Amino acid sequence: MTRLSSAAGLDRAKAEAAVKTILAFLDKEAPADAVKELVDAMPGADKALEDGRAEAAANGGYAGFGAMAAYHALTAVGLSGGEVQVVTKELLAHSRATVGEETTGRIVGAVPGLEAFV
Repeated sequence: MTRLSSAAGLDRAKAEAAVKTILAFLDKEAPADAVKELVDAMPGADKALEDGRAEAAANGGYAGFGAMAAYHALTAVGLSGGEVQVVTKELLAHSRATVGEETTGRIVGAVPGLEAFV
């Protein structure tokens, strides 16, 4: 959370909302084993994913397709377009650093349009 807050200039609440939203979206769209590996490598990510799933279910899921659905979900929790880009790039950079290029590539490859953020 601190890395995202610093990189995007977000307060902690926005950073937490972003992480929950992104993890829940990836959980729905990307290979389950790759997402699990990422979640296991991030302290507090299990709870963030659980909360993100519950919030997505309560809000009717994600509108749209691919990365645009995630973009809309992130703007719905209060991020600007620029903040969405920074947060996504930072989360993917963290993914590459913790679970490696191959796992991150599998996640990115599963979501149409996500490669634009790499």
